[in-house]
Amino acid sequence: MAGMKCLICFQKISEAMYLSNYFSRPPIICAECEGSFEKLTGRRCPHCRRQLGEDEVTCTDCTYMHQHVQPLDRIHILYHYNHFMKELIHCYKGRGDIKLAEVFAYKLLQEKALLKKFDAIIPLPTSQDKLMTRGFSQIEKIMDISGLSYNQVLTMQPRPKQSELTRKERLQQSNPFEVISPVAGHILLIDDIYTTGLTVHRAAEVLRREKVVTIEVLAFARP
Repeated sequence: MAGMKCLICFQKISEAMYLSNYFSRPPIICAECEGSFEKLTGRRCPHCRRQLGEDEVTCTDCTYMHQHVQPLDRIHILYHYNHFMKELIHCYKGRGDIKLAEVFAYKLLQEKALLKKFDAIIPLPTSQDKLMTRGFSQIEKIMDISGLSYNQVLTMQPRPKQSELTRKERLQQSNPFEVISPVAGHILLIDDIYTTGLTVHRAAEVLRREKVVTIEVLAFARP
């Protein structure tokens, strides 16, 4: 395996990286790229891990959201949506560099201790119009490469571009998700980026009609 190139920057992965991963999965990214995956730091919202203002206890997104929808049981954020992560996700989703799904699968497998606590892992689906444009469902592709079992129980209808709508307009939209097969127990939803949280809360809303106990979310990054 020594001599392999980083899947992100294509530089040679050092011998030291292999030695540091001797008892785990062989590295597929170099030390420099590994260091660019930035954990969240500073004062953060206890619910969604958004950066808090000086006088804030809970972020405005969660305060507003919890007045309109049932809160999620817990939100897990792996990394900060910094410039590196923004480019990585853009190359994967926007440019269709499917090879990068291996990187996200590699990072996801580092969370096995968390993942094994759930009865069902559900990737957030891609709507049919985006699937036709992109050619793949970004989270399902990551799950397939990871080898982890997951449940395809949700479908998503096309909807207007959310960035072009106000928060009130987004909340007033009909729920785009539908449950297509039964699911029960402790549920983990997986998404790529967590911003306001409306999308995952809407998915949770339809899942709560099933025999679920808890619903948590894991996202690869958030601003």
